[in-house]
Amino acid sequence: MIDLPPSVRAAIGDHGRDLTILVIRLGAMGDIVRTLPAVRLLRFGLPDARIHWLAWEPWTQLLHDHPDLDGAIGLPRGALAAQARSPLSWPSFARSAGGLLSEIRELEPGLVVDFHGDLRSGLLGRLSGAAVRLGYAGHQQKEGNRWLTTVRVPSGDRHTPRVERNLDLVRALGAPVDPIPDAGLHLGDEDREAAARVAGALAGTRPFAILNAGASRRQAYKKPPARLLGAAARSLLLREIVPIVVHGPGEEADAAAAIEASGGSSLLAPATSLKALAALLATARVFVGGDSGPLHLACGVGCPVIGLYGPTDPRVNTPWGVPFVAVSPPGRLYTGIKSKDRASGGFDGLTGEDVSRAVDALVSLPRPES
Repeated sequence: MIDLPPSVRAAIGDHGRDLTILVIRLGAMGDIVRTLPAVRLLRFGLPDARIHWLAWEPWTQLLHDHPDLDGAIGLPRGALAAQARSPLSWPSFARSAGGLLSEIRELEPGLVVDFHGDLRSGLLGRLSGAAVRLGYAGHQQKEGNRWLTTVRVPSGDRHTPRVERNLDLVRALGAPVDPIPDAGLHLGDEDREAAARVAGALAGTRPFAILNAGASRRQAYKKPPARLLGAAARSLLLREIVPIVVHGPGEEADAAAAIEASGGSSLLAPATSLKALAALLATARVFVGGDSGPLHLACGVGCPVIGLYGPTDPRVNTPWGVPFVAVSPPGRLYTGIKSKDRASGGFDGLTGEDVSRAVDALVSLPRPES
């Protein structure tokens, strides 16, 4: 265990009694989901601690009602940024920021675990009032975050999977890190019923696969070419598995292109909430898509994954906890450095035949029990 003040060490030794932990992982969706196993292990190791999470909205949708959390505070990133841009809105910004800061400080955290590792998360941890702020040393922190944490853990090799890096912070606190759990999301009856309606309307009683064509605007470079998803759809149909294309806000054109590339054989899912998407993935035969949030959400609910990697390192961003095939351009050398890997050629060299072989390999295996 790392060197900690006696009061925090004593609380950890007493199963977390009288200790409030503030987890900071602001976003995005895939990173939130990949942090959940570490936080769940923290809960298992410290069952009497109070654990609260700080994240950007809308990702707190996945955290509210989570059985291993005592609460989640959502930061309205878009509203705060809009208020900060105009001097006329600065009083509103000050009130909003002050209210959020008061809400955080009222928790009286004794320990911050900063999985995010940038300037914003470091400042939030410092302003929380917690005397002990655990974060990273090395490449996993940036923008001077290391100056705002009090205890730092080495980041590991550049190719270390993100899930493993998250576990390093839990390991440093002396909590067990094996076996790695799933995301443990709370899926209510409403979420499951919404997913069942989508699956029933599009696939009936037949097995189905989820194809994801989009990515966030900031990470549009992660979108797999439509031709690759078309190849996946055709291979799935040969296996009598219905390909269903999902999409988020602003991704309608990407979904339409994937359906066109499949010759119209893929079916378009209606827009769903994040929890309903998770429930849909929980019963899908397989997920196919790029390295974006839905891929890691699929892992979090136990859905086998075919990950299409071009501009991101398939080792750093590897699927976890489920049967998977990671498909990347043959011979591509990855560095684990985002900017360099992004400029290395995208999805060039990855063929529909590569994807079809991955589909055949994965669906020939039995689906694990949910």
